Amino acid sequence: MEKFVKSLSFHKKLNDLNLSGNAFSLNSARLIGNYLVFHGAKLENFNLSHCKISYQGTRYIIDALNRNTSIRYFNFAHNDMTSSTFEFSIKMGAIITRHPNLMHADITCTSLAREEVLFIGLALSMSKTMLSLHLSGNTLPYYDRIFMRSLIAARVGFRFKNDAMAKKIKNNKEFTNIMHLASHQNYSH
Repeated sequence: MEKFVKSLSFHKKLNDLNLSGNAFSLNSARLIGNYLVFHGAKLENFNLSHCKISYQGTRYIIDALNRNTSIRYFNFAHNDMTSSTFEFSIKMGAIITRHPNLMHADITCTSLAREEVLFIGLALSMSKTMLSLHLSGNTLPYYDRIFMRSLIAARVGFRFKNDAMAKKIKNNKEFTNIMHLASHQNYSH
């Protein structure tokens, strides 16, 4: 994996990078973080789901995401964001509120504690660009999820994100709904 990640520095015009399912060593995570910062200026879609990235590797990736302003879609699902000091949730909250282009983040099943999920969820209401955030599979009881959704006036478009991927826009009402979400205008049924 390290040879491949090193070779990425020659590809400065990548728009999409899907490394999902590849086991990352600590050095691979450091190298991909460096790529994001120094060579990934055109990168918009970045998928690192199921890469077995943990603690220090997570730090490299999250810090690089904070410095790369072109990413619109970030998938870090099924990696480890555990931290006794809540470091990664604080950084993700900052990224969500300040990133100029990030529209979608998937941090499903990343071992976040209840407080971290609530913190990140509440940061969503301060974002000017975020359209969707996936937090499933982390520690947040049902009534806390309902409470957080009501606090930030979130709307659940699909009960499960896999349903969203499987369905297509079927009619003008759905198209209008998506256009309102994309333009940050309020929409009601």
